[in-house]
Amino acid sequence: MLQTILAPNPSPMTLDGTRTYVVGRERPVVVDPGPADAAHLDAIAAALDGRPPVAILLTHAHSDHAAATRPLAARTGAPVWMAAGGLGPKTEIVTRWIEDGARVETDAGVLTAAATPGHAPEHVCFLWTEAPAEHERALLAGDMFMGGGDTTLVAPPEGDLTQYLASLDRLEALRPSIIHPAHGPPIADGMEAIRRYRAHRASRIDQVVRALRQGDAAPGELIDRIYGPELHPGLRGAAEGSLRAILAHLAATGRARAAGDRHHLTER
Repeated sequence: MLQTILAPNPSPMTLDGTRTYVVGRERPVVVDPGPADAAHLDAIAAALDGRPPVAILLTHAHSDHAAATRPLAARTGAPVWMAAGGLGPKTEIVTRWIEDGARVETDAGVLTAAATPGHAPEHVCFLWTEAPAEHERALLAGDMFMGGGDTTLVAPPEGDLTQYLASLDRLEALRPSIIHPAHGPPIADGMEAIRRYRAHRASRIDQVVRALRQGDAAPGELIDRIYGPELHPGLRGAAEGSLRAILAHLAATGRARAAGDRHHLTER
């Protein structure tokens, strides 16, 4: 009832690659077609076994999730569902703009969209219900979580940490059983994962506050104060983006201010 197709696009940001999910067999849906790789598209088609999808669902528009949407839609004739607000794919390929609570029915149960902005403004997850017992309340989570870790990228201009933290609260209220992220293996305990991800963000926020207590700083300086020399050079850009999201969150909550690119606490 759930097939997972791993795309051949490993990287420090995608881990071992993007996972495309096919839910159902007779009336399936495809969640996040992934990169526009010919072999990956063939693997999705093989998983569908000649059955056109009820819909192609996108958690968000980033290319490692959505670049294969156009060729897959052309190949299968399936409609494309995505929430509004993203920077791509081209809007003309979107058949339906997903709203919070939208339901899509398959022969394996119902997927219900849950708006979860934060990683991207249009990000949605899909809660699987009316499903076989092992999948009941499973969450197809896009980039809200990364399997095998306790953090995911939240960085400007699309990322918003205040929204991301609210999205974690939203998902906690849905009480997911297992989480299927787009990158990394399944996360067996959904509720524990939500608590762990929230705790990690709280720890990072506290690190930034403590670093700012040493004096005003630009994001690049904060990277050195917080991560030190052990940070992999390939992750420095992501780390700076994450710190900028934290600084924006501190500003939004009245705990910090910016003067140009330098930031300071409003209270010591």
